[in-house]
Amino acid sequence: MDPQVAAAFARIDRPFAAFAPGLLGSDFEAQLRTVSALWFRCGYRPGIGAYLAFFLLRDFIVLHDERFPPRFASLQAMAKSFYETDLFIRAVTDSGKEPSSGISSPAVRKLLAQIMARHRAIGIPDWMMTWFGWALFENVETACAPLDAGQQRLHLAYMTTTYRLMGVPFTADRAAMTAFARAVERAHTAPAPQLERHARAILRIGEMVGVSSAPAAILQMLPAAARELFAPLAARLRPGLVRRVSLRVLGRLLVPRAAGSPRVAVPFEN
Repeated sequence: MDPQVAAAFARIDRPFAAFAPGLLGSDFEAQLRTVSALWFRCGYRPGIGAYLAFFLLRDFIVLHDERFPPRFASLQAMAKSFYETDLFIRAVTDSGKEPSSGISSPAVRKLLAQIMARHRAIGIPDWMMTWFGWALFENVETACAPLDAGQQRLHLAYMTTTYRLMGVPFTADRAAMTAFARAVERAHTAPAPQLERHARAILRIGEMVGVSSAPAAILQMLPAAARELFAPLAARLRPGLVRRVSLRVLGRLLVPRAAGSPRVAVPFEN
């Protein structure tokens, strides 16, 4: 690990050893309702932005493609991966088609453990998962801006508990998380051999789920280092007009959606 990344990662809280009801906090209901409302509101933009940012980190995508080549082998495979990731996120944030009660639900906490086990089975380092979790988090706050201080606190508190229950290091210290993410991006942002193929596919999937592939829209989802790398490629990799229209039509007809209609999230009751 890069020394600056290692130093920043050392400031991140380790995962919880086990679940206890007190970990959810006295304001959990407010956390859950805030998170659910934000993730309903932001739609599919955070997922598209986080996937694209991941592809711009050379060491991340090279490692992933070596250890789990089927996941991004084709547009269809990537679309399946995106949908399955979104199903997971919607359950965790209680922003899916059916109420889940988020991490207050034993079923959702079991899902967290299952996802973590899959990542560990293919040898994805914890610090890479910490970065990806933060990338999703930042994209939600960008998509839903402006957020007041209370919303920011509740959102970060909930997601910190979520990731630490999952087994991923995370912290409610926003400055520490930001410093870690920027250190990762400075150290790892570089073009991988498969970058353009993966990026083109995720832009097409974005169009299918209603996320514009216009450079101005896409670039604002990326952290600074990734934005600088992708800016010269954005227009060339964007689907053409005819393809964008066809992707939107196909998306409405063929692509399953994990997000439901906004509602008030309610914690799980034993």
